[in-house]
Amino acid sequence: MSQHDNQETLEANRYVHSVLVETGEYQKSPHFRPENIAKVRDLILTLTADIESVDSRAIDFGCGTGFMIDLMKDRFGEIHGVDITQAMMKEVDLSTGNVFLHEAMAEHTPFADEYFDFATAYSFMDHLFDAHLFLKEVHRVLKPGGVFFAGLNPNRDFIQAMEQAKRAAITGLPQIVTREIKGALHNGEYYAENFGVDGSMLDKAEPIKAVQKGFDAKEVHDLAISIGFSACRIDYNWFLGQAMVMHEKSFELADQIHLYLTSALPVASPLFKYLNFILTK
Repeated sequence: MSQHDNQETLEANRYVHSVLVETGEYQKSPHFRPENIAKVRDLILTLTADIESVDSRAIDFGCGTGFMIDLMKDRFGEIHGVDITQAMMKEVDLSTGNVFLHEAMAEHTPFADEYFDFATAYSFMDHLFDAHLFLKEVHRVLKPGGVFFAGLNPNRDFIQAMEQAKRAAITGLPQIVTREIKGALHNGEYYAENFGVDGSMLDKAEPIKAVQKGFDAKEVHDLAISIGFSACRIDYNWFLGQAMVMHEKSFELADQIHLYLTSALPVASPLFKYLNFILTK
């Protein structure tokens, strides 16, 4: 990793997220929808069920405007948010008195070894230049037995499927596929057209998505184990068209489709947009 390239990634993230939060577009992101909030909250409660809240500590890497902090600050005595974009951190609700913010790189935080019981990173890891260095830092600050949850990580199998669909199309593609091709392969263009963000800067802000085409589940598993995590669970989330099924059909049907597709993994992997990583130290 060159220092120059990493600095470009940091500056691009500051620029992109400052623009999005100041225009109010970030707050309209799909992960703020009630159905996703409920889904993530339920998972947090499951993962932290054995943690006593009074003396416990959690850290949210890439905390942004406080999406994850808001979902778990009632579960911990202290929760620390780390980010590099001041414009986003200004939006974090500090009213509960147990939330503390730090302007720092996620790969180099100011905390002691084995300081946290729980760690999170949501819609964040694809914005890193070096996921290996980041996961080493996560491992360092977690207590033995501590859990790290990273959600909404782009699935490489899905992005590659969108590339294949674009190349293989003989006639017009379904609208749902066309939309996902744009999001997966031309996200910079989409943000430039709709939000006034410099498209090239968005691509620089998402190097793992734009350059590496997302995360490979086995690569992440092997990396986590090599760093020293004792276990790595990977969940598949948001199949192609899931939001449409939820809102035009029913949440129950969406759940049935999800269960069916997960029963067909890894064959069905290219139909899931995102991966969740749940790592135990």
